[in-house]
Amino acid sequence: MSKNSLLLVDPNIKTDASVNCHLLLKITNDSFSYAVINKDSDEVSIIFDKQGCEDLEKDLKSAFETDVYLTQNYKAIKAAIHTSNFIFIPNEWFDAANLSVYSKFLGGDGKIYAKQHNELGFNTLFSLDEQVEKKLPENTKFYPQSSPLLALFSHLSADALLIDFTASSFNVLFVKDKKVNFQNHYEAENPEEFNYFLLLIIEQLGLTDAIPVYLQGIINEDDDFYNTLLKYFNNLYFFLPAGKQSSELLADMPKHYFSGLLALDLCE
Repeated sequence: MSKNSLLLVDPNIKTDASVNCHLLLKITNDSFSYAVINKDSDEVSIIFDKQGCEDLEKDLKSAFETDVYLTQNYKAIKAAIHTSNFIFIPNEWFDAANLSVYSKFLGGDGKIYAKQHNELGFNTLFSLDEQVEKKLPENTKFYPQSSPLLALFSHLSADALLIDFTASSFNVLFVKDKKVNFQNHYEAENPEEFNYFLLLIIEQLGLTDAIPVYLQGIINEDDDFYNTLLKYFNNLYFFLPAGKQSSELLADMPKHYFSGLLALDLCE
């Protein structure tokens, strides 16, 4: 294993039980992680995480060629993938039978996917990097990177900011009056860059220091990113996995590291 990757495996795992498991893949612009969930017991059987990917396509290709846990026959495979080519369409303007009409609003010429969020009143349309898409199994169900955040919507308060961190980027969801108000992704390799984008978000969204801020992913109490947030907000909370999964694998790990990954299993 490389110095920036982690693999946790239940010693009692049986590979022939994979047909009852879900494989969850979270692929950002700079990280790759996956989890295997046994749907009979809701136990997390495997957790893998690699941060700081310099060549994501190469890392994915290598993983699916060499990692025995990625080549099993899973009941379902769900992949949330970073893309800058996405738009939100309100339900009343959405035509599921004619997705090509939206292509002019999306960059690139790849296949257009649609993810409905009926409970939120809109749809996400997105296209993916073909080279990343081709590295994944044919039966993979694709989601935009925002889907795990949106799946946590009902677990947030009426007004809240949810931030999901990788080692050098972060994904933001802002809920106002129990409605999704804002969602975006930013690259920030150091606290100074994070501070810049954070001030921009605060100004654009009119945030006050009283707004609850929920944190998940690669962030720790009293690290530089956490301390940057403390300059502007009084209510910081680590967001633990919202599903019913349980696992001894996570007993000695900061559970908020994997909240975004495990939230993918909440996505339909």
